[in-house]
Amino acid sequence: MPYSEPVCLGLDVGGTKILAGIVSAEGKILHSQRFPMDRTSQASTLASLHAALSGFLPTWNREPPRAVGIGLPGHIDPLNGIWVQAMSLPIGQPIALAAQIQAQYGLPAALDNDVHAATLAELRWGAGREMNNFLYLNVGTGLAVGIVANSQLVRGAANYAGEIGHMRVEPDGEQCVCGQRGCLETLASGGGILAQVRKRLPETPDSTLAKMDGSKLTAKSVFQAAAETNDPLAVFVTNRAVRALGVALTNLVNLLNPEKIVYGGGVVSDGWLMAQVNDFIQANALPVARQSLTGVIPSVLNPEQVGLLGAASLAWASIEKG
Repeated sequence: MPYSEPVCLGLDVGGTKILAGIVSAEGKILHSQRFPMDRTSQASTLASLHAALSGFLPTWNREPPRAVGIGLPGHIDPLNGIWVQAMSLPIGQPIALAAQIQAQYGLPAALDNDVHAATLAELRWGAGREMNNFLYLNVGTGLAVGIVANSQLVRGAANYAGEIGHMRVEPDGEQCVCGQRGCLETLASGGGILAQVRKRLPETPDSTLAKMDGSKLTAKSVFQAAAETNDPLAVFVTNRAVRALGVALTNLVNLLNPEKIVYGGGVVSDGWLMAQVNDFIQANALPVARQSLTGVIPSVLNPEQVGLLGAASLAWASIEKG
């Protein structure tokens, strides 16, 4: 029987995969499918995005989507529908992506940064239903925050607010993809944690991490080795991540005075690391800011789906604006 309620299409574009899905107005994912990402060049990245759209649309034969929302890494101009640039994907020249999608697929398209989009999903279907001022922290391959003040996403002058992954927390630390040294992302993101481990493994051949093959070595396995075996390399990398993330978030708590920090992303989804980060914040934030921070809590939205929900929330918002 055809699905008769209105639906939108979300496209969550990441560094290794693209997740496409049909999402209802209530935030229910009715159908979804993963597609590969070829990040060899700007042209191959765009070809992957179009292949995902053209491959997914025929698999949904019920109520056609009213619009498509696309969550993208990097710098986005949502007002003009332009993907300006990205560091995690080879996007060096601006792309009028919304106009391309409209012309090729006949669907109105809305774009935004992926963490901004996930924050808007929190506002629509998650934490925003219960609070007006919060931070949404996403820690995956990269790291960024969405800032919500008075129930509005803080975008900044160029829609670039929230890039704390490039906050410098160790000025003499490892070099980041942005060209600076000691950025938070090099210390506390999934990619940064694994890069630190691999850099130091030749010096620590007895580490339990050296015995793991590539598929088993993850940020979570590093945390597990630190907690369960007290492995010196795992402890060093984990403590560095806790301190770096703790310093960055303590500064944000003092600056922005949020009610809660809501976190998502695969690196922190089990809560183990964030419990230690919360202890750091409680020990170091200013008293008033600390007392009004009522929790550092996991998102109620599925971490595997929040990017897709974020993308879909862009489409729903564009429809509501008319």
